[in-house]
Amino acid sequence: MQNAAIDVVVIGSGFGGAVAANRLALAGRRVLVLERGPWRDSVPVRSMGIARRSPFPYGRKAITHFVHSLHGSRFSLRMNKTGMYELGSFAGMYTLAASAVGGGSTAYGGLLETPRNPALWQARHPALDPADIERYYEKVIRDLGGVRISREQLLPQTVWDHFPDAGNERCRPAAEQPHVAMLMPSTEAQAGKSVTGSDGIERQYCGFDGDSFLGSRGGAKASVDFVYLPAVLDRGGAVRDLCEVTRIRPASKTPGSGYVVEFKDLHRGVAETVVAPQVVLATGTLNTLRLLFSGSSSGDGLAPMPALGQGFFGNGDLVGAWIKPSVSVPSFHSAPAQGALAVAGHEQKPIGVGGLPGFDTWPLPGFVKRFLARVFFMYGMGIDSGKATVSFVKGRLCSDYDYRKESIYDELRAAFRIVSEVSGSRMYPLTKPLSPHMGGGARIGATDQEGVIDHRGEVYGNPGLYVADASALPGPTGSPPSVTIAAWAHYVADGIAQRTRHEPDHRQHPADSPFLKEPCT
Repeated sequence: MQNAAIDVVVIGSGFGGAVAANRLALAGRRVLVLERGPWRDSVPVRSMGIARRSPFPYGRKAITHFVHSLHGSRFSLRMNKTGMYELGSFAGMYTLAASAVGGGSTAYGGLLETPRNPALWQARHPALDPADIERYYEKVIRDLGGVRISREQLLPQTVWDHFPDAGNERCRPAAEQPHVAMLMPSTEAQAGKSVTGSDGIERQYCGFDGDSFLGSRGGAKASVDFVYLPAVLDRGGAVRDLCEVTRIRPASKTPGSGYVVEFKDLHRGVAETVVAPQVVLATGTLNTLRLLFSGSSSGDGLAPMPALGQGFFGNGDLVGAWIKPSVSVPSFHSAPAQGALAVAGHEQKPIGVGGLPGFDTWPLPGFVKRFLARVFFMYGMGIDSGKATVSFVKGRLCSDYDYRKESIYDELRAAFRIVSEVSGSRMYPLTKPLSPHMGGGARIGATDQEGVIDHRGEVYGNPGLYVADASALPGPTGSPPSVTIAAWAHYVADGIAQRTRHEPDHRQHPADSPFLKEPCT
């Protein structure tokens, strides 16, 4: 058992984990971040001095590093511990998650939007004031360098190019475009050029040849690994990659005595444990639920959580292929997000177009690449019911989520048909939805019968254990949830710091502490 002086263990390093670790480290806490995935090989990560890095799935690395694992209610198969994507399948929904230091931020399209669900935080707990969370939204967008997509930007193609006459009353570029976390060039000569910030982090301006769902090699797309985690390392904390947490259990029978976190170092193939008075769970919805279910399934485990698995949702995610008869600019030469559309009758739903930058590097036959050059992806999101549940059967997660019972998908398919009719290009949405934005299952509630966590993010009956990812959300955001998750993590972590005020401990870790040495080996 490791015995380093750790105040908080943060499990996961995506929008929830990285932000929580950052806030706690800035408040003087000794933070250890455990992340199942690897550091990705990007310009910013190299400039941080991280020596052990794994490639993004560009070129031939797509064969070896695109898939991390495949999961279903009856099977689980790990393909590559340094693979990027975890693909899952429930009866009524496919799921997608990223495995990396930085979590989903390494693979998202860079969209930064606040929730479109007006009731998201309302009446969830009598002690919760929604404004206490909402005040972080603008900070998150600033932290990630969000800029609005506009017609004036130096973009190879946008929704205004797809709809040059501003569409018509049924479908046109939205008047208010989303923010994107992208370092955009202001001149053609600036594209792909490097710049070093005052924090010493090097990045490259978007060159429109990547920076996509395959990852941002040059760091044009802001991800939380280099935005929030440097502060953790600079303040004596540690980020250990390739460390998969397998179980969380109380350190003793005395409530509030802390937790033992059991994990496997996937690099060395050895099992380890660490003890800390506080633990923040932020491994992504499905992995957080898996740890909570498994942690409460034995006699010496976590206290029962009667509402665990309730309130699961898919955020109404629907994606499809929009195939154009011909293109002057291939979909490969693009930013991942090209802008949002206003579709008649569906104005409150995020509906947008994106390209496929980076996919032209894959080792595919020429005729396939020529076809993909005409394919753009279209996305839609909305507010599903949030009434689905997740259960834990024989060590695997199962869900009764059924897209056929969710009206939002029929609404989005109708919107996609309007886009097809106005543009003259066919849209082919997936029949069974694919969601990278699933959430709930460990949601906030006024009591332990209504939710897993209270208004502070603390798990009922398990003092010192917190949830700071999308599983904590009380309902679908109806928009890309990254800003919402990060704001919740800010709120949770700042609350922990305020309730456990102490003078920062500036003593150095022992020179042989694995928590200091691991990030740079």
